[in-house]
Amino acid sequence: MRDVLVIGNCAVDVLAGPLDDWPPSGGLRTVRRSTLATGGCGVNVAVALARLGLECDLVTRVGRDPLGTFLIDELEALGVSTGGVVVDPDEATPWTFVAVGSDGQRSFVHHRGTNDRIRRTDALRVPLEGRRFVIVAGAMVMRRLDGEPTADLLAAARAAGATTVLDTVFVDERPTEAWRETLDPALPHVDVFAPSLAEARRLSGRDDPVDVVRALSDRGARNVVVKIGDRGALVRDAAGRETHVPTSPVEPVDTTGAGDCFCAGLVCALRDGASLIEAARLGNDVARHSVAVTGATEGIPPLAEVVRRSPTDAAPDADRP
Repeated sequence: MRDVLVIGNCAVDVLAGPLDDWPPSGGLRTVRRSTLATGGCGVNVAVALARLGLECDLVTRVGRDPLGTFLIDELEALGVSTGGVVVDPDEATPWTFVAVGSDGQRSFVHHRGTNDRIRRTDALRVPLEGRRFVIVAGAMVMRRLDGEPTADLLAAARAAGATTVLDTVFVDERPTEAWRETLDPALPHVDVFAPSLAEARRLSGRDDPVDVVRALSDRGARNVVVKIGDRGALVRDAAGRETHVPTSPVEPVDTTGAGDCFCAGLVCALRDGASLIEAARLGNDVARHSVAVTGATEGIPPLAEVVRRSPTDAAPDADRP
């Protein structure tokens, strides 16, 4: 049993680009490159941890189909334990078409598939006891796990001695009320909440990043780390200290999975005893490697290489982002 457990959504990503505009009805667009890769927040976090050198167990659901076989084979090849992966005979493996623009930004077309069928009992296939970290990645797209079941799972993990981490997926059509209904039950059981700024704004109903992290703390999260893209991260710790952790600029090739890779770096550092600020800096560094290569996790080197290549011009500060 590994001391890090990841519970979350999965997908097979079909990445294609550059694609800067969608074809009209009956139209066609061509792209210069395409890639088939593992995806979904839960899988991305687990794979990024494995690439950094930190083995973990993964709980997710795939279909009994070729895409599910592809995911399991890829996970096992990377050293991610698949004992908690449920093969569901009644639903298809999720997939995502990722249109990557010439600026590295991306748009998605997603089939939810088995992600809608991940449930609290799936996590009972592996023990919670003995874990140092339990990460739920992909909240808002796991309909049977979101809400009270996630809250119960995180509460049980914390009671078993684990540090709990929660990350979300930006579902832009859902209003603030739906975000709160889904996430408010879980936040009091979260040690580190790590949403993107867009997700945090939707949940908090605030716009200014500092107001956002304060609102999320008020909603119960012990520590809040909001990912703010090429500006790095904004951290508010349990003592109420707020710190902007900037990142160094990088020319993005593909930003798919950058937030998931940030979370993997964050947890990797925390597991090694780093402070929350130091962990956010490593998260930034891992995300920088992610966006430099097509695919969510393909650009992640071993941890020692990330540390060796860490820029020296992104020291944390207390300035506003």
